[in-house]
Amino acid sequence: MAFWTSALSEPKRKHRFILRLPDLQVPDGPLQGQTFPEYLAKSVTKPSYTVGSTEHKFLGNTYYYPGAVLWNEINAVIVNSAAPDGNELLYRALGQMGYLRPDIQEDVFLNNLPPSTPNKAAALATLGQVQFDELSGTGGTLGTWKLNNAFITNVTFGDLDYADEALLDINITFKYDWATYDVGPASQALANIR
Repeated sequence: MAFWTSALSEPKRKHRFILRLPDLQVPDGPLQGQTFPEYLAKSVTKPSYTVGSTEHKFLGNTYYYPGAVLWNEINAVIVNSAAPDGNELLYRALGQMGYLRPDIQEDVFLNNLPPSTPNKAAALATLGQVQFDELSGTGGTLGTWKLNNAFITNVTFGDLDYADEALLDINITFKYDWATYDVGPASQALANIR
């Protein structure tokens, strides 16, 4: 049955989602504790994967076998707000991931503090469980994508332009080991009605 012939069936819509970055927050200073508000998300690409293949040639024929699975990067666009400051949240995230700025490296060594570099444990702790929910028209969760072991690989703070009055965006790229998809209660409820 097509969705347009039944009031009980509804297609998923691009504008119905919530991006969750639960541990992205400013760790200290005057903005300590400010977190990423979910309403600032503008867009996010859904997970995708590529299955590698290996070929085998035998008697003039080629046969293919599936290989390793590679989960592709995803991108999110968020509005750069003033409070909480999007620049501050993502700039501080870099330090929380283990990055040591060149201007403080000398202090670390002079004070016998352990030097750090970006590492997976710190990068994962910076964001928490990255996920986004796909929503129904009534706000119910149709499904949830979880990015397992996700960390930030790229942040672009946007461009300034006197001739443009648009909202300032921040683009974020995430890498992750694998994604999971869970059917939400709103999808299950719709399936039970049919």
